[in-house]
Amino acid sequence: MLTRYHLDHSYFSEPRRFGEFLLYQIGRQYCERDTVVEPHIHMPFFELTIVTEGRGTVITNGVGTPVGRGDVYFSLPCDTHEIQVDPDDPLQYDYIAFHCETPALRQELDYLTENYHSPYGRVFRDDHIRRAVGYALSELNEERPYSDELLAALLTQISVCLIRDCKKIPPTKTRDTVTPAEVLCYRLMHHIDTHIYSMKHLEELTDVTGYSYGYLSALFKRTTDRTLSEYYQEKRLDAAGLLLREGRFSVTEVADMLNYASVYSFSKAFRKRYGASPRIWRENIIKNG
Repeated sequence: MLTRYHLDHSYFSEPRRFGEFLLYQIGRQYCERDTVVEPHIHMPFFELTIVTEGRGTVITNGVGTPVGRGDVYFSLPCDTHEIQVDPDDPLQYDYIAFHCETPALRQELDYLTENYHSPYGRVFRDDHIRRAVGYALSELNEERPYSDELLAALLTQISVCLIRDCKKIPPTKTRDTVTPAEVLCYRLMHHIDTHIYSMKHLEELTDVTGYSYGYLSALFKRTTDRTLSEYYQEKRLDAAGLLLREGRFSVTEVADMLNYASVYSFSKAFRKRYGASPRIWRENIIKNG
């Protein structure tokens, strides 16, 4: 049996607003021995996976981390994410995905995005988060007075706890052996990876780094033996393949989400990469299961 991720509870086609938070999805997943949580790319939100029973492996950007009962795993905006279930002790977990617009908290969460991008060290334990997510689930399942206000408060609590917990984890460190040029190229790649839905053009990297685009382009080519444009196009098409595989968005919507000038230009780039049009490629994926 193939179980698509997050279909057992609540995925919102449009995020729901609670105060200064946007809630994208929340739910409770009971996995079976053969449950498959396929690779999927996150939208620009934070997601927490709270393991309530069982064991498994969370794989982020190709790196697997074992998790078990009581663990909280945090995922960053634009991560590529999948879960493998231990068939002898299948996972049960709660999950919540949100975006915060409170300036002070947003600054702290942006810091996490920039400094905890390594898939290593993403696990901690926090009963406050576990209880708050469970409470939020119960509030969404029943209509009660002041539910919106309570959910805004719970999302604030979850965000603050996440920030506090992450501060106990050493941030990603750059290896001492890398050159300054490699550090800058890694910064460029990380910015593209985490802004794949919002970038309109590569010249935005000038504002991020303070260097001219011509300098960045030449340095990136000299250091990595590929162009910034090639890297950006590769990441956009990686995201496009995952979004089409999920089946929630039309070809036109995927093209818009990834800021292609037109569906035609998107389809042309997609066909060159995958050997088929987006529509035919998705049909083949569905047919082959």
